[in-house]
Amino acid sequence: MKLEEKVGSYLDDIKKLPGVENVVLTQRDGNPIHSSGVWLSKDEIFNVCSAASAIYNVGIKLHPKNLKYILIEGKKAKILIVPLNNPVHESLNRYLEQSEANIHEFFISITAQPQVNLGSIFLQTNNCLSSIKTTLLNSGQTFKPPLIEYDEIKLQEILNRFKIKDDEEESYNFSSILFNISEELSWELNKILKNFSTLVLDLNYAFLSIEGGFILSKILKNLKLPDRIIDNISAMSYSLFHVANRCAWLLKKMNAENILLECNNTFHFINKINEGVFSSEIRKGRQKLGLIRLYLPQFLKKISTVLSSVEHDQKHESFDVNKFLDNMTIK
Repeated sequence: MKLEEKVGSYLDDIKKLPGVENVVLTQRDGNPIHSSGVWLSKDEIFNVCSAASAIYNVGIKLHPKNLKYILIEGKKAKILIVPLNNPVHESLNRYLEQSEANIHEFFISITAQPQVNLGSIFLQTNNCLSSIKTTLLNSGQTFKPPLIEYDEIKLQEILNRFKIKDDEEESYNFSSILFNISEELSWELNKILKNFSTLVLDLNYAFLSIEGGFILSKILKNLKLPDRIIDNISAMSYSLFHVANRCAWLLKKMNAENILLECNNTFHFINKINEGVFSSEIRKGRQKLGLIRLYLPQFLKKISTVLSSVEHDQKHESFDVNKFLDNMTIK
């Protein structure tokens, strides 16, 4: 059996799970390798894979050694991105590291119906993921992207492995917002984060950021990090959310609402709030994931209420950073 047929059979096994709509195997640089499931247009194949690749690369940049999966949730679907260097396969990873193979090279994207428990799907697909990883990395094939090589034959080979639908013209817009934060409103945001820190026992950090990852308010609890590191995490979290938004739109014509990056020892939540994002990292321990998921919406609603009260006028006012900093106090 050819390599593509072997990989395709493993993807078909995942696709057979109840609620799964589409499964795509992609290389880290965004090169599409194989899929099973719903039809995609020619443009969508490369757009979806490049967007998923950007999400995956930011995810492993944030959590390079212990990322288990990235879960993107919206009203119409859930999207699961699973690296093949999954920490669940520790013995296989050690073998691949000794053989100098690149275990960060490939990942799987799974699109499923919104009511599906993708955590359960993740557990059910472990054997398939392990088999795909072993097959790919022992094959010796490099899967060089045809868009870099400008090879029309290889480009067509990739398209032949996908179910292609007719192109449709679609447009979407993500609005931006300019804030004028008063000292009073800044104090209110800090108070909400302080209450969040008190309730979530194993919180490492939490922050609210807007436009490009600029931090409005933050709190550090069990993890002490330099400001530059927190700024980098904020920028990457903001970037990851907006690329996930694009990926969700390309796949299901929906907006992303919540993102969960589960690692060996922590949960990293990235949630949409108005035109910004709320990012929080929580250690696994005294509080279960389900309980944390019950807490989060309460605080997100409070923060959203505060932000909604901010007066802004995008049409007539430009963003003055100096004025912004004068009006805001961040502790």
